[in-house]
Amino acid sequence: MIRKKKTENEWFKLEKVFYKTEPKKIEIFIKGTVKNPALISLEGFELNENSSDVLLFQHEKPLSVGSVLLKFRVEASENKDWIRKVGTTHKWVRVTLKNDNGLITHLQTEISVHESDKKQFRKDLSLDAEGEFIRLDGRDWKLISDVDRMDQALLQYVPKSESLLFWNEMLSIHVYKVRVSSPSEIYSLLESGKKKECPNILWNLESEKSGKISYSWEHSGCGKQSTSSQVSKLYKGEFGIYNIRYDRRGKMVPEDKIRWSELLDLLPSKLD
Repeated sequence: MIRKKKTENEWFKLEKVFYKTEPKKIEIFIKGTVKNPALISLEGFELNENSSDVLLFQHEKPLSVGSVLLKFRVEASENKDWIRKVGTTHKWVRVTLKNDNGLITHLQTEISVHESDKKQFRKDLSLDAEGEFIRLDGRDWKLISDVDRMDQALLQYVPKSESLLFWNEMLSIHVYKVRVSSPSEIYSLLESGKKKECPNILWNLESEKSGKISYSWEHSGCGKQSTSSQVSKLYKGEFGIYNIRYDRRGKMVPEDKIRWSELLDLLPSKLD
């Protein structure tokens, strides 16, 4: 569903809608300018794709002309799932305005709540992050990096005992948010780019079937990079072209490559 922002009319200018938390409490704020002296009520709804809209806040009193900053309590028990999800959350909010003649008008805007804010939300609300840890090969893997941009998204995990700077193994879920490219086009770009970066790389196309490309590579040192190897899966998913990969500092024996190829096939279902 395509939504369009409408943040101002002759009654009201909607400047900002945002969330804040305190221990055990979540609140939503609306900042704007009242332009119509006959405005008597204001309501806010979260717009959902597959279910009815959710009432977020109500203000049933007349509003004076000029700047306003309204604060409303939100029940955390009804709004915690999106806070648990790691990554940026995008929400559409519709504001319904009524005047003293019973006439109604609407404004709507998109809110982006970034992972940096959600981490604080989870701390204040004593919530665990969904997807912060995954268990794949008998070990726990922790999320160390989360990037969500207009053109791509990237989640990176390392074993629980390792860190972003000192890792030997890494799992990555990389989504290219493109509509027209195919897995084979992305594959060609990845292959040519990697071979240009590292001419001594050994690149292998393992299989290409049912729209999924399986490939691997390794090199014995490239520039300042030490010996590295990778097993990858490339396919078209809900939000674009997915590249799910396992990286290791060092070489992999054939048995390890087969094992990790099978494990990567399981990874998308574990993250649903």
